[in-house]
Amino acid sequence: MGKDQLTHPTPNPELGIRLMAEPEAALSSGSLRLYAMLQNSTTPVGALDLYAYDPLNRRCAVGIMVANNYRRQGIALAMLHQAADIARTTYHLHQLYADVAAPNTASLALFQKAGYTPCGHFAQWLATDDTYTDTIRLQHLLP
Repeated sequence: MGKDQLTHPTPNPELGIRLMAEPEAALSSGSLRLYAMLQNSTTPVGALDLYAYDPLNRRCAVGIMVANNYRRQGIALAMLHQAADIARTTYHLHQLYADVAAPNTASLALFQKAGYTPCGHFAQWLATDDTYTDTIRLQHLLP
């Protein structure tokens, strides 16, 4: 795992979540996957993608997933906080944003708890089987 790691306090501190990138991974390629590991473990419990990197406007999109057995333990929130720290300090980004399916109330609440603010609504944005789902865009302006 590479240099892109920071430790951010988690709601459940004994978890000791850390985000790490593969060696040689760089956001300059357009995207970067960061893996979440628990304290003293090398097995990922989740992943966070920084993608759609826009260096001119200093922003990128965020996608996140946590393994089923590790959900609702504060891991995703810790990952989003660390990603914001990495984006600001390592890549000097101004903002992060995420597109979340409107029915996914758990993800919408998670991003808002992490400091993201709803800023857009895309009607029928995602194809699901034979219907379409709206998407909410949330953005986080980095201090």
